[in-house]
Amino acid sequence: MRGMTQEKIDICGKTGPYCLTVVERKAKALRQSGELFITCDNFPAVTTSIPRIAREEGLSMETVKSSDGHWEIRLARK
Repeated sequence: MRGMTQEKIDICGKTGPYCLTVVERKAKALRQSGELFITCDNFPAVTTSIPRIAREEGLSMETVKSSDGHWEIRLARK
């Protein structure tokens, strides 16, 4: 699809607020039809922080937990 951007980031093993700042900055930069794929192993980030970022930025969010205990999160511009 023309103009569609996809970006992937892995914040597994990172515990500081910096990784969520990166997620927030990249979420804000998403253009129409853009997608951000996040790999994360931090339960509070998956259940609280990233959903808050998605809501504030008007993004849809899909979350899938993999068998290795990580979450694959997809944020997309609605």
